[in-house]
Amino acid sequence: MLEVIGLGHHPRLAIEASFEYSQKAFTIMSTTDNNIVASFGVCPTHSERVGCVWLLGTYRMLDIQQTFIRHSREWLNELMGDYNCVVNTVSMGNHLSMRWLKWLGADFLREEPEGYQEFVIFNNNNSTEE
Repeated sequence: MLEVIGLGHHPRLAIEASFEYSQKAFTIMSTTDNNIVASFGVCPTHSERVGCVWLLGTYRMLDIQQTFIRHSREWLNELMGDYNCVVNTVSMGNHLSMRWLKWLGADFLREEPEGYQEFVIFNNNNSTEE
């Protein structure tokens, strides 16, 4: 939520827009109280070969962190689909997310906007031959 606010967006509007524009979107629900743990998906970009991957999590992510990490790569593959890569930005202060993205294979590009790091994850299951 803090990352979304830092980018100048309202969290509720950000999640609504993320679902509206996504080609694929999913929600993780708590099995104990049926509350939302996180939502994630992928939106198209200006290039048909590049997707914009997103994840909006709640504090409940800490309750499922091991399961979440264990299944992250398979869900990333699901989101990748036919994209050559996925991109987005992450707050440079969000060290846990940056470490997780690096583990997923993210390459960090430039600081844009200030305080945020652009990243790209390439699809190793997709040939880039044209």
